[in-house]
Amino acid sequence: MPPRKNPAADTLAESRATSDQAIQLLDAAVRHVLEHGIGDLSLRNIAEAVGTSHRMLIYYFGSGDQFWEAVLRRIRHAELDARASLAVSETDPARALEVAWARYSADNYLPIIQLLFEIYGRAIRDRERFHVFLDDVIGSWTGALTERFHKQLGLSTSEAKLRARVEVATMRGLLLDLVTTGDRKGTTAALKYFARMQNAPRAAGAKPGHES
Repeated sequence: MPPRKNPAADTLAESRATSDQAIQLLDAAVRHVLEHGIGDLSLRNIAEAVGTSHRMLIYYFGSGDQFWEAVLRRIRHAELDARASLAVSETDPARALEVAWARYSADNYLPIIQLLFEIYGRAIRDRERFHVFLDDVIGSWTGALTERFHKQLGLSTSEAKLRARVEVATMRGLLLDLVTTGDRKGTTAALKYFARMQNAPRAAGAKPGHES
């Protein structure tokens, strides 16, 4: 028999997790993991690093897994907000891609990218624990880009989805290349090459998803 829901308890838990004290702890945790990585996911270690106790983190967030999900969600939303602001300011797809690259490959943003790849590695080995991250980390990006390509470029929904998936994969692949090799010149040149390809006119008779 499934457990009964308790709306009052859910409301109390949500109010704790969104309180000023909880947000301060969350921000401190985000700063710590951006500088040091997520480590062994020990609640005691992260609590000590941010100047509190693991009991207080559980009090505010409900459990260790819920705390880490809140940390990851806060980082993901910051990334999405940054991409949304870039999309609004740039209507040319190639230029928007280059502006996005300039932001994500900047020295002050690379810690977020490095953390993202660190979490990827953990998540694919522990899918149950990180299922929310895995469900969101691709879909939230391709969904936003699909809508943008459909509206701005007049692409069909199916073609817009394909283009969005290729763009996200290319951007993240080149970012992984950058944090691995440190070759900023080479990865930037590759990104600009890809951006020009995206703006190239399609060959007559070519169909999305097929070779011309």
